[in-house]
Amino acid sequence: MKVLTSVFLFFFLLGAGSAWANVKQIKAYKEAFADEKPKCAGCHVSEKPKKEAGEHEMNEYGKKVLAAKAAESPDVETYKQVGKIGE
Repeated sequence: MKVLTSVFLFFFLLGAGSAWANVKQIKAYKEAFADEKPKCAGCHVSEKPKKEAGEHEMNEYGKKVLAAKAAESPDVETYKQVGKIGE
């Protein structure tokens, strides 16, 4: 819960309205994989990505998620289809 709160606060301070990974996606990932604790670096190249610094680039896992559900926000089924971070 502490990690989820920290992630939420981080994205809220960056402007969560425009951030791709928000609480909805984190909840969907955790629903798909209850034993996992997602972090920014799970999908992004940078551990703490900042759009204005050009660090918001996706890593290989993030690109797979985008490819699986490019037009909409990822949901539980998207994460199940792509698999866990690091697999």
